Amino acid sequence: MHLQDNLNVLQQHEAFAGIVREVVTMREDCIKEMHSVDIDRLPQISGKILAYDEIIAICNWDSLTKRFPDA
Repeated sequence: MHLQDNLNVLQQHEAFAGIVREVVTMREDCIKEMHSVDIDRLPQISGKILAYDEIIAICNWDSLTKRFPDA
């Protein structure tokens, strides 16, 4: 199975939506953290945010929130 096939199967489960919700929360926490860290740490935090963005995008978060709004 390819990655997209696996994701399509996982997107049918509310538990998967809950996991992706946690990734969204971690991304938001990193954004908040950017306001109070030393400038030396900004590239590291920016990299985390970009990685979270990629995960959120490939998991089709918009679709998951419509299907499982309480996840």
